[in-house]
Amino acid sequence: MEEIDCERIKRENEALIRVHGGEICDWLPSPDQDTPARDAQAAARRALVLNAMLQIAFKAPISVIREWIASNGLEGELSSSERAILDKDDGDLTEQERTNLYWYIEALWALAWAAGKVEDLAFNKPVGPELASLMPNLRENERSEAFMSRAKLRPRQELFRMNDLYYRLHWWTRTAQLHGEPSGDVSLDIVMERRKALEWLLNDDGSWDDVELST
Repeated sequence: MEEIDCERIKRENEALIRVHGGEICDWLPSPDQDTPARDAQAAARRALVLNAMLQIAFKAPISVIREWIASNGLEGELSSSERAILDKDDGDLTEQERTNLYWYIEALWALAWAAGKVEDLAFNKPVGPELASLMPNLRENERSEAFMSRAKLRPRQELFRMNDLYYRLHWWTRTAQLHGEPSGDVSLDIVMERRKALEWLLNDDGSWDDVELST
């Protein structure tokens, strides 16, 4: 496994956060670099599930999404919370559940970056309009095979660097919220959802519902 200079990455990411007016926590340690990461195929399958579940937030019928996931062999990728949603009828879905699914768009954007599909995962910029074109079109029942065949990931060092950055951004934006202070154009919710995807990717232990997001 390639050696990662955690201290150098920490210093550079802290400097970047300061440039954007953020605060840093000097004693915040670096993420563990030795955990086994998931491979490109696992990342692609998670992206497909995120994209499918996201369509429910956009009012796609649950039955259609359930059938697409099953017909594309992705049932084994579902988390417990996702299975619970797919077991519901459309009218039984709560607004909170729909809102939670909408936030999948940020995790999906992070995985699109990790796969090299988008150039940058700028923390102060929204999801790009090209995201929909990168994923199978469920309205047209587009299959997952072509997407899976193109699956790849950025080098581990790039993934680690971005995860370290979002980890430190998470500390800043959460601390700012707790103290009733602004965090400029950097959103805690966006940072947290993108970090979840990066943490999941770099640690293959545990399910999507149980990703550790402490700071």
